[in-house]
Amino acid sequence: MSRDSGRPGGTYLAGWLFADLLLVIVLVVLGSEMPAADPHPDPEPTATATATATPDPSRSPSPTRSDTSRPGGLDPVTVSIGIRLDPDALIAGRPSETAELTRQVTREIKRYEGRTAAFVMVFGTVRTSSGGSVDTGRSDEYATAVARQLPQAAPRFFPPYSEKIIRGYHDSGSAIASGTARIELFFLLS
Repeated sequence: MSRDSGRPGGTYLAGWLFADLLLVIVLVVLGSEMPAADPHPDPEPTATATATATPDPSRSPSPTRSDTSRPGGLDPVTVSIGIRLDPDALIAGRPSETAELTRQVTREIKRYEGRTAAFVMVFGTVRTSSGGSVDTGRSDEYATAVARQLPQAAPRFFPPYSEKIIRGYHDSGSAIASGTARIELFFLLS
């Protein structure tokens, strides 16, 4: 005796029921979203009032259009500077290599005088001893060593070290020489 009686099985119906319920939930969530607030909720003052009002110190003045014309945040235009060091010497913390990092970074950031980096990404490249492929582990270690030294190299330019703000990554580009660190700078909008 055949089990197929022309009606769909329970598993098939359960799938459609689940899909229908999911659709209902999505519609309920979308329908319950609050509409965006009006950016100018205060009505414009009318010219009919003749008495002068005393200012209310508890109420702050509303921003003018010129104040809100440019949103805050990171400038989408980034700047890239490059340095080249002995990765093993910098990772080991050799003072001569740290001083060389400071010298190269100071020279590279001179053209951005008066600005402060808000977010920094460091891309390091260290090749294997055979000179061929990129050693991603050592490249990450090198980039992190550079990232940790940047705030000491130029404290007025770089934010204090934090992995959330200054971070090292490996760069595995085929044309990049070993010991190169590319420092990508993100500035705040001004």
